[in-house]
Amino acid sequence: MKTRLLLFLVASSFIVGLAQASHHKGDRPLNVFMIAIDDLKPIGSVFAEDPENFLQHVYPNKKLRTEVANRMTPNIQRLADQGITFMNAYCASPACNPSRAALMTGIRPHKSGLTTNAGGIFFRDYMYAGVRYLENAQTMPQYLRKHGWYTASTGKIFHRWSDYHHSDNPRSWTDWVNVTSSAGERVPSKWESSGLKWGQEGDDDASFTLLDDYRKADFMATVLETGQASHEGITFQVSKDQPFFLALGIFRPHLPFYATKDLLDLFPVEEMNITYDLLEMYKNDGDDVPEFAFNWSGLARDEKGDPILGNDRFTTMLRHGLSIDRNQGDLEGWKNMLQHYFASCAIADRAVGRILDGLEKSPYADNTLVILWSDHGYALGEKLHMTKFALWDDANQINFFVKDPRNPQSAGKRSYRPVSLIDIYPTVMSMAGLDLPDPRITGHDLTPLFVNPDANWEVPAQSTYGDVANNMIRTEERKLIQYMDGGREVYDMLKDPEEFDNLAGKSAVVKTEAELEKLLEIAIEEGSYSSN
Repeated sequence: MKTRLLLFLVASSFIVGLAQASHHKGDRPLNVFMIAIDDLKPIGSVFAEDPENFLQHVYPNKKLRTEVANRMTPNIQRLADQGITFMNAYCASPACNPSRAALMTGIRPHKSGLTTNAGGIFFRDYMYAGVRYLENAQTMPQYLRKHGWYTASTGKIFHRWSDYHHSDNPRSWTDWVNVTSSAGERVPSKWESSGLKWGQEGDDDASFTLLDDYRKADFMATVLETGQASHEGITFQVSKDQPFFLALGIFRPHLPFYATKDLLDLFPVEEMNITYDLLEMYKNDGDDVPEFAFNWSGLARDEKGDPILGNDRFTTMLRHGLSIDRNQGDLEGWKNMLQHYFASCAIADRAVGRILDGLEKSPYADNTLVILWSDHGYALGEKLHMTKFALWDDANQINFFVKDPRNPQSAGKRSYRPVSLIDIYPTVMSMAGLDLPDPRITGHDLTPLFVNPDANWEVPAQSTYGDVANNMIRTEERKLIQYMDGGREVYDMLKDPEEFDNLAGKSAVVKTEAELEKLLEIAIEEGSYSSN
């Protein structure tokens, strides 16, 4: 027994010593708590007053819009007040599988070839050009664990996440468990349609605290507050003697949009300004969209070439609504869907709130880097499209918040510099004092923006979807989408943040288009930008 204890103490001292030797100047690195949210569109919190935000159409009255945002995301706003909000942040690819694989490995989709959900294939098993490109990639937690960190997670971090192997065990995590819960029976809404499911979960008196995402957050918050928590025989345990990387995956607002009544009641459909004028505006937005992009929208063309309602989950929902009620049933169905999506966003927010409460009550409040991201955006009718799977901002722009206790001067500030989730890996390793383990990791350390959110930043954001030849490049002012068939979209994002006016090929933007094309070439080649 004494021999075992001695071996344990020696091993523990070695791990701690290794961790403490792996960062700059011998100082212990910050802990990391990462919160991943699925399908969260950047509409609540600080985004509610962003120019032409989707909420501004649904709630044109500013006072009401502020109230709705406060109902929806008070805790995410709380995190924004404590840290930095990246207002122009983008995913590496607007789909769960490639976005998460890229973020967690630091390897871009146009290199790995994983540019779609690919039928849910586990990222390490995905084959591109005859090679499993990500098979031996070292994920963020895997690399930190190798250098003495404690790593643990529950919830959706990788695309396939509800079983041990597909959560990348035992490579990535010291400990992993799938905490599950339910508020009760689910009752579908009569307005839901093919490909879209939503409704109420639990009886009328059921609380959101019974929901799966909240229970996962409660488990992780308990780990912070008490140092440990157990579920199904698995115990997570943290200490002041070993840095940790904890990750919570929140599934909502991913489909199906089921929520408890207490959250659904926060978003009465009577408050929503959903009109045929709004529907017509989104339909007419297709008059200058390249033909290739029509496959990603809910648009089609009539015999004259004018845009009309095509085939998409969104347009299917509209038609289903009219089958129930020929008098504005399409608008009523749209509003009902939004009510359930907004309530699902509120579920995610309450889970975030539980984590923030746990962190504040813990010994780790002042030495933990909090990173919150959504894996992509979500279209709710723009270009008659619903869900992700497109390179327009509705699907491609994300929530990205960082609370860095080393930089209190940046608390509550916003950065408009274009950044990407691909930048998280090198940023965390910079903080940990570790060299990058793979030359294929080409993101950029965001630390200068933590110090000064307005710091000079010449690096654009780049995304890929559907094929390695479909790419987006975004500067602070402009954006280019390049499709595999040669079609293009160019937008002035300051004047036209909703991407209504495609400027590609117009004489006024010849120089701008060429500059964006050059930036995209650098991004694809993973070269250096002027200031780097």
